[in-house]
Amino acid sequence: MLCSNRSRAKADVWKAIALNAELKNKNIEFTLDDKKQKKMNNKLIAPILVTASTIGLCGNALSQQPLNGWDAKFQKRLYLGLGGGTSVLKPDTSGIDGIDVIDENDSAAHVTVGMDFNRRLSFELQYAELGTAQLSEGAEVEYTEVSLSGLLYLWNATAGGAYSDYDGLDMRTGLSIYGRLGGGQMENEATGVEASRVNDFQVTAGLGAEYGLRNGLAVRAEYISYDTDAQYGGLSLLYRFGGLRNSGFEGSTELPSLPPPQPISTLPPPPTPAELPVPAELSSTTLLVEDTDADGVANAEDQCPDTAVGTPVGETGCAMFDGAIDGVNFLSGSDTLTDFARDTLDGVVARMQEFPEIRVSVHAHTDSDGDEAENMELSRRRALSVVRYLTSKGVSLGRFEARAYGERKPIADNATVEGRQLNRRVEFKKL
Repeated sequence: MLCSNRSRAKADVWKAIALNAELKNKNIEFTLDDKKQKKMNNKLIAPILVTASTIGLCGNALSQQPLNGWDAKFQKRLYLGLGGGTSVLKPDTSGIDGIDVIDENDSAAHVTVGMDFNRRLSFELQYAELGTAQLSEGAEVEYTEVSLSGLLYLWNATAGGAYSDYDGLDMRTGLSIYGRLGGGQMENEATGVEASRVNDFQVTAGLGAEYGLRNGLAVRAEYISYDTDAQYGGLSLLYRFGGLRNSGFEGSTELPSLPPPQPISTLPPPPTPAELPVPAELSSTTLLVEDTDADGVANAEDQCPDTAVGTPVGETGCAMFDGAIDGVNFLSGSDTLTDFARDTLDGVVARMQEFPEIRVSVHAHTDSDGDEAENMELSRRRALSVVRYLTSKGVSLGRFEARAYGERKPIADNATVEGRQLNRRVEFKKL
């Protein structure tokens, strides 16, 4: 006798052998696998057809309801589900000589009827065909389970979101994670071996993910453990009936009429307007500020009076992203920005945020002191240092290119201190 569902029993090995021989002597055409599949198909066909028909008919009827004005507050809703997957079945054969589990995996299917009780809790009644465990000597044990479980919805991607106009826990929409806990009764049918159960009641526990749509459809992926004998993992399709609660305008395209206005016999006098202040006359000393290129810098202070309209400019009126940036300096012989350079680049960040469409090429130059190859490498590191600082302040990396020129493009005489200082520079070029 085989022990199923944590049971202990004895197996009549000789009976199994005799049965197997009898099958061979009678030349039965179908195999044990065929027999198992026929049993599964016969038992599943009724619930599958009923569930599929119900979901189809109700889904077609409810799909005609308009979505406008639907309310996101929680409401209790009935739902049906149908799914399938893979089971792992482990009957206990430890007390039987000559009988072992040779195939513990099988296909499985289930039908679910449930009710959303509140925004976090649902209850489900489930019938599951868990398949058959194949044993040695041609024996097998079939598993079915009927269980009642509570589902606790632990998390939802849209619940309480700052940018969401509804709550996914209320509506069972979006991605949710839930846990399952309940109990059930397992039935077993053994072939080629005797089996019995010690406990008819099993604890059911599981964890799953659900993605729901606002039209009532949902998809689940779930793992369920039925005590120690059987585990089940699979996918299922659900449909929630009733739709979402409508806010009251369904079926009507007209607004309610308002009562006619009451006539007024005497109109109140119009309010006396407050006296407006008399504008002061312009003084003979008032000056008009001229800004020829309309860059926001007066002509008297504009060092680049012909800047193109719309070009970002600095305090001197010259293009902000075309030319050397004064104050962007480094510690001697390194790519470390000085504190003053960081302050200068903070101003560049503010300007680039004002003009988000602008892209810039960052050019780094050195003087001619030292080895030419080392100067090229130093200018490369300095260009990258500037780009890293700007991106650390929130400017997108895609708005920059970094270029190194070393000592190859001087703008002054490297023979003088002043000239070398001018040649050590960082330039911005608008792309």
